Amino acid sequence: MAQERASSATKRAMLSPPPRAQAATGAGAGDRTSPATKMARPSPPPRAPATTAAGKGDRAPPGGALSSAATRGRGRRRRRRGPNTAGDEDGGALSSSAGPRRRRRRASARDRLSALDDATLHAILARLPLRDAAATAALSRRWPRVFATLPRLLLRPASFNRRGFPDGGDEDCCEDAARWWRSLSRLLDHRAAPVTAFDVEFRFTRQHGEWSRGVFRDLSLSGGLLELSIANTNFAECYTLPSPVYTCQTLTSLDLYNCRLQIPSKITGLRTVRSLRLRNVVIEDAGLRRMISRCSAMESLVIHDVHKARSIFIRAPCLEKLEIYSYRPLCISLSKAVRLDTVRLGFSYGYPEYSWSINDTLDTDEDQPFCEIKELPDYKKMADREHKQTDEVKNMTKFLSGLSCAKQLRLYLSTEFSEVLSMAKVSMQKLLSQKSCLLELTTLALTLDYNHEVLATLVSCLLNSSPNLKHLTIIELRHPGSPVPLAAAFWKEQIKGDHFLNHLSTVNFYTDSLFEIHPCGGLCRFLVMHAKVLKKMSIEYHRSLVKPEHVAKLEAVRRNIHLWPRASGDVLLELYPVDRCPCF
Repeated sequence: MAQERASSATKRAMLSPPPRAQAATGAGAGDRTSPATKMARPSPPPRAPATTAAGKGDRAPPGGALSSAATRGRGRRRRRRGPNTAGDEDGGALSSSAGPRRRRRRASARDRLSALDDATLHAILARLPLRDAAATAALSRRWPRVFATLPRLLLRPASFNRRGFPDGGDEDCCEDAARWWRSLSRLLDHRAAPVTAFDVEFRFTRQHGEWSRGVFRDLSLSGGLLELSIANTNFAECYTLPSPVYTCQTLTSLDLYNCRLQIPSKITGLRTVRSLRLRNVVIEDAGLRRMISRCSAMESLVIHDVHKARSIFIRAPCLEKLEIYSYRPLCISLSKAVRLDTVRLGFSYGYPEYSWSINDTLDTDEDQPFCEIKELPDYKKMADREHKQTDEVKNMTKFLSGLSCAKQLRLYLSTEFSEVLSMAKVSMQKLLSQKSCLLELTTLALTLDYNHEVLATLVSCLLNSSPNLKHLTIIELRHPGSPVPLAAAFWKEQIKGDHFLNHLSTVNFYTDSLFEIHPCGGLCRFLVMHAKVLKKMSIEYHRSLVKPEHVAKLEAVRRNIHLWPRASGDVLLELYPVDRCPCF
């Protein structure tokens, strides 16, 4: 009986709900339940981790059941969080890690610039003035290294001026030349990588020659310099290019302005130069020839206003682009230019008192400042004497003979050039030799006074020697007192054969004598009458030439053009104004 009463008491204890105080405190030392009840009660489950669905502060009761207060609290938290953030084991983990992720997203949104790679940051800093680019070193620990590895340095006279210096935003205003060179030396001393492109424009003087030589020596021997551009704004004296530049083994682009070039007898560098640009430089014939021959990989050559040199010999098998502009006669010869594509040649012999320099008259290779010159020579008299001694027909024939592989040719010949060309003892031939013909030429642009009879002979020679010509552009240069425009009969006598007339498809003609005698006649009319596959003839004039009282004359010119006989039935003739004059 006693055993049955004990078992029934145990069952009642298991079925009856536990008291609240007991549920809250668990089975402690003060629990007075009978030993039989304690033995029959199931063992409590292990304590739940801190990151359960109930939250970090909630713990499971010892009996395995939650109290009503805990259940109500968890329901309220579930309603606040929503159905997707509570109710399972992973909900608490997501909510606990949401804070750091949110902070990381906010940080990345605030500093997206630091997430860019170095190449992108270098491209941004290269577009800023050097002083502003250097100020970015204070942004973070990474930015000093970004500025110290900036591959391109663009230096102007105002690059190292104080921020409060009143330069008015003028980049040519230098506060202190000595301070400028010291700042440049410090800038290069803190470099973390070699400079790949160095572009400097400064007023170079003799007193800073040692500093500049040291800077260019370090750049040339760094092993990473690819592009070098030096522009001397001190027109009183030429800047002598430091000799270490001729030893640079990595240069691919060299641009020099207002510099004196003393080419050594043996050049150890410049073999990798692909682009050479010489403007207003002083160099002798032999030195220029050695320099061009040394640049065996040269693809582009630009020579503007070279002093002292009167002969240019070009032997460049990789040359693709050639541009020469001179205020004095030049003898230009090309050899083995098999890849030549685009050629530009310009001669402007007017105003020698502005274009000539004291360097054209000195026999020595040393520079002579203006302060040491007692009397300037008579440049006009010197130019006239040189023109009389020059055979321009021979020079032009030699130049054209080396263009057999060229595809595009553009010539600019001033009205003074025609006068010098007329002094030649031999007239221009109407056709080049068979091996010198411009067989690859498809585009020809001429800016000259083609109504001058001597230049008209040169135009005829170019047209007769270009059998595959397709595109022709002529810009008329005329001044008061120019001769009467040549008629179409003259061109019919000059043009021999119809080789280029079988391929010519477009002609652009610009005139500033629209209402003079034989308007738009002569060469234009001849081409329309004989070009068999001509598609388009455009005759342009400046809008300012036509006044309100010229409307009737303009319509008469338009009617006259449309009455021309045509060799091609589908040719389109256009006469329209332009707002700006075409230029070389």
